[in-house]
Amino acid sequence: MRLNSRKTSNQPAAGGLCQACGLCCNGVIFADVRLQPGDDAARLESLGLRMTPKGQGERAEFRMQKFPQPCAAFEGCRCRIYAERPQYCRKFECVLLKSVQTGTTDRKTAFGIVRAALERAEKVRALLKQLGDTDEQQALAGRFRRMAKRMEQRGLDEQTAELYGQLTLAVHDLNLLLSEAFYPGTGS
Repeated sequence: MRLNSRKTSNQPAAGGLCQACGLCCNGVIFADVRLQPGDDAARLESLGLRMTPKGQGERAEFRMQKFPQPCAAFEGCRCRIYAERPQYCRKFECVLLKSVQTGTTDRKTAFGIVRAALERAEKVRALLKQLGDTDEQQALAGRFRRMAKRMEQRGLDEQTAELYGQLTLAVHDLNLLLSEAFYPGTGS
């Protein structure tokens, strides 16, 4: 899928794209978000974000708290704490959004890419559910890794092996689209 499908000099703002997407908040793109200097962890916790304990590494970036994805403040493709969201959330712009903002990708194409990514993520969720994983509180990649370990530890009947094969391909298809259209620094 090419992002630079059409370039116009008077490209309208990317209005509505983030509200139609939510992949950076729903556990599809990120497993967690690390707090930045200036973020008030106690305030964010009081607003409902679940914080993970500080890491024990010696470097400062490993001592920063983080909160897991899907984000507890993400409701219906909207941020419940938008005005007080963490710094990383304020600054993050995916490759697709930047592409629309610069006029490299038109909005119709961008919405199509978002729709495709959401459909691929939903396919992964459905296959995980069929295989017995219903934990919607963990990021999709973590759920897949956990499922892969489960599949390695037990003998698979033919039906389970088929479903797991479908899951593996669905995750691969989703990751291809995410790496091309959404991840910072990897888009076209």
